[in-house]
Amino acid sequence: MFFELTVSIRRPPAEVFAFLRDKDIYPQEPDSPVLLLEKTTPGAPGVGTCYREVVKMLPFYQGEIVSTLTRFEPYEYLEEDFRGAGMHGHLAYQFIQEPGGTLLIQRETLHYQGLLRLFEPVIRVFLYRRLRERLADIKSILESGYKVVV
Repeated sequence: MFFELTVSIRRPPAEVFAFLRDKDIYPQEPDSPVLLLEKTTPGAPGVGTCYREVVKMLPFYQGEIVSTLTRFEPYEYLEEDFRGAGMHGHLAYQFIQEPGGTLLIQRETLHYQGLLRLFEPVIRVFLYRRLRERLADIKSILESGYKVVV
């Protein structure tokens, strides 16, 4: 399953990049399915940095997702591979400077395992909506004046 989404954000690429680079320290929305997000590798983020997420998948089911940064080119590209909760995939962000801010392009590839593969058509609709909402949340947080350390 592949998704490509874009959003324009009225902040410079360096700030949008820093916000996503430091994803473990920015605030989660109250209704976020992400219950825990922590960096498990010491030091500054870069290729090889690992994160662990606990995500609410269903009302009574939580899954763990482990991700590793695979491409780290400040202000241009940020990519990671992830695995867990019955899936694995790749998430790629591209940051393009445009007048007044940044065009953020998100490309995501997902592969479901086991019985989840049977539900891909339903999951696709739900996940596409959730990814759009997440980009809108990122835009809203950044454009509200959230302080980002570059």
